[in-house]
Amino acid sequence: MRALCLFEDKKAENFHPLSLTRPVYELRCGITTLREKLCRISNEKRIHLFCRAYLSEVTSQRSPKDEVNNLRSLRDRDLLFVNGRLLLFDEEIKLEGEEEVGVCAENIVYARLNKKTFEKVFPAQPEEIEEALLRARKFVRVKEVKLLLLEYPWDLVNYNSQAIESDFKLIGRAGIKGRVDKGAHLLNPSQIYLGEGARIEAGVVLNAEEGPIYIGERARIRPPTIIDGPGYIGRETIVDGAKIRGGCSIGPVCRVAGEIEQSIFHAYSNKHHDGFIGHSYIGEWVNLGALTTTSDLKNTYGNVKVYLKGKKIDTGEMKVGSFIGDHTKTGIGTLLSTGCVIGVGSNVFGGGSIPQFVPSFSWGGEEGFIENRLDKALEVSRTVMARRNIRQTDVQRNLLRKVYELTREERSYRYRPNSSTASKNASTFSQGT
Repeated sequence: MRALCLFEDKKAENFHPLSLTRPVYELRCGITTLREKLCRISNEKRIHLFCRAYLSEVTSQRSPKDEVNNLRSLRDRDLLFVNGRLLLFDEEIKLEGEEEVGVCAENIVYARLNKKTFEKVFPAQPEEIEEALLRARKFVRVKEVKLLLLEYPWDLVNYNSQAIESDFKLIGRAGIKGRVDKGAHLLNPSQIYLGEGARIEAGVVLNAEEGPIYIGERARIRPPTIIDGPGYIGRETIVDGAKIRGGCSIGPVCRVAGEIEQSIFHAYSNKHHDGFIGHSYIGEWVNLGALTTTSDLKNTYGNVKVYLKGKKIDTGEMKVGSFIGDHTKTGIGTLLSTGCVIGVGSNVFGGGSIPQFVPSFSWGGEEGFIENRLDKALEVSRTVMARRNIRQTDVQRNLLRKVYELTREERSYRYRPNSSTASKNASTFSQGT
């Protein structure tokens, strides 16, 4: 059988800060991650994953049954390479078939290659997979395909409703396996799945009239809560008095309350108080303090611009919220501007408005920022994970150390004296205490 290989191309960096701590194919859209959708292509239990080198160890830890950045495992195999940015709905990419490279606007979408062809372009390093597949176009047919390669993090949010509906259909689960208390209301129950051990308490409304609702195992939905479909609530997540509008994916082991609209919480993150989150992607191990609120619409109703790699990118979208990297915390009353980006391991506090871009490992708020000490950030991350009975591994700690080094330049640029993009009150950048 032909081996399935998922790879990252250079545009994986477009998804920072979310992709700083994971390969792009591990991002969530809908009920499942991009990787989980792509794995439907093959029935093999083991697939081949290729990612940026510094993510290799943590990816191996998360996916112990798969081959990670192991080029030798590809020798003497017919292969199907698939771009990890590909969002599959009900389309099909055939594992077997004639050799061809599928492209979309010069981007490699997939490449079906026999072993002899791949030997001709065999890469020296795992991160050179994309270049090898570009060379392979000289030897096999090139086919223009109409498939969806995500370009930016707001694409994950914009397609989330459609992805939930597609995943719900493909997963093929429906019915009530958990507990529904008397006084809870389920509208269009044929489009609701409630996993084993999950509980819907009295005073909760699940409204699946506009789309399906999938609630994972041992989740708990407490009153007064309304969840509009399409929606996904992950296993062991607690929804504690919330208005969850259509198009939301709340991943496993989260704690959420308040109002959430068209947003994704990756996993293990908390928004356990009032406040509004809209058109946003919240990473893993994030804690949003009470009344933390995003703006997802400009008063001018114009296009939202977002900082990416030091430059402002016009999203072409009227509604864009915030993108928050793993292990970041916000204090009470934090106000996030339209299109706000906060990196990994930052601590934002003091209430009020903050800059539109906050680099990874920043410490501060409306009055300015300094660098968040790495040792302190590591200590906090370990404590937070222990509260969910998860022991932080050396691999996970080393990943945070690596991200700290990778983002050093953006901190020095953002807060150096006289920087035109610096926070209005922060003219220097030094170690936090």
